[in-house]
Amino acid sequence: MNGSDLTSGQAWRDFCARISDLGDKIFEPGKDYSEADRAEGYRHLLNQVACWSTYALGSSDAAQPLLFRHNDLVYRWGGPNVDQNARRTTISGKHTYRLSGSMGACEEFAVQAKRGEMHNKGGGGVDVTLWASDLGIGPGDAFDILISSDPADNPTLLMSPDSSLLHVRDYYYDWQSAEPATFVIERIDRIDTPGRATPDRVAGMLDTALGQIENSMLYWPPYQEARRAEAPLNEFSTPGLVAEGVGDLFYSHCFVRIEPDEALVVTVRPDDAAHWNLQLYMREWYEPLDHVNRVTHLNEALAERDADGSVRIAISARDPGIANWLDTEGRVEVMATSRWTKPDGMPLITTQRVKLSDLDALNLGPKVDAEARHQQIEARRSHLAWRCHC
Repeated sequence: MNGSDLTSGQAWRDFCARISDLGDKIFEPGKDYSEADRAEGYRHLLNQVACWSTYALGSSDAAQPLLFRHNDLVYRWGGPNVDQNARRTTISGKHTYRLSGSMGACEEFAVQAKRGEMHNKGGGGVDVTLWASDLGIGPGDAFDILISSDPADNPTLLMSPDSSLLHVRDYYYDWQSAEPATFVIERIDRIDTPGRATPDRVAGMLDTALGQIENSMLYWPPYQEARRAEAPLNEFSTPGLVAEGVGDLFYSHCFVRIEPDEALVVTVRPDDAAHWNLQLYMREWYEPLDHVNRVTHLNEALAERDADGSVRIAISARDPGIANWLDTEGRVEVMATSRWTKPDGMPLITTQRVKLSDLDALNLGPKVDAEARHQQIEARRSHLAWRCHC
């Protein structure tokens, strides 16, 4: 065994040992977990190992950028917005890049140059955010965006010399069964031909993956607990920006804990913002509830409105037979998050806890039978099949 083998071998053994230890750390000592809860935890750990290992392997070299798609139907963490796909790659202010492609059925995208991940030490400060709509780009359009830290290049997106991450989010509100957006990134300054993988390079990939996996697994559960403390159960927190998130996007969170015979009725006004949605997440692991086979999310294009333009949605474990229903999957507690893109002012969101038997008196909009609910879910499945598998 030569020195190179030893360096790579040590890095691999350290990676495997720390992943094994992490499997024990993700569950709180003394807390009573069901087998289903533990299964979700280990599945989430496997998801993060697959996600960040893939990212480190293919998208962690700023000299050879490659967009990695995540927060779709496979790689998920940190409360992703199910109205979007997301892509990222490592970049450097030393290089110049071109991001090009076509919108397809995509209705909006946001491109950000950042300084790392939100769940890593030091956070993920945003250097610049660029919206497709700000460039006059809409569905069906082609685009070509020059990315540089040098103002003399006259870039479309002027990143900081310290920017290290390019993050692209493409948004879909109408959930059509049509071709989604295509994004291609190319480095356009001088490119040297890379050599063979070196021990240091492989060790660096393993270290990058390990850091992201550990930080993601250990950061988000206490993050959720901090959000839980911001408002009483079944009430939404005051809407606000997230410094590490998308600029011009307000968030509000509610931890829903109701009885099986109850519903939480949420009221909002979608027209107070360019876009709005409401969706449910599992506790602990901050993954979306099943939005393919269940209705666990609605937005301004998918929800039925009252005569005054407001939207009222019932969150419950049992289907109350109304169009605007979000399914808790029968979980004891779920996290609900509402988002407003570029709101006109401070968004308003209210809740009312009621018995399912009293919902009819509230007249919450169109009734749906089992067949109509099936068609609603089939339309969601078809859109996601296009958006997440093309």
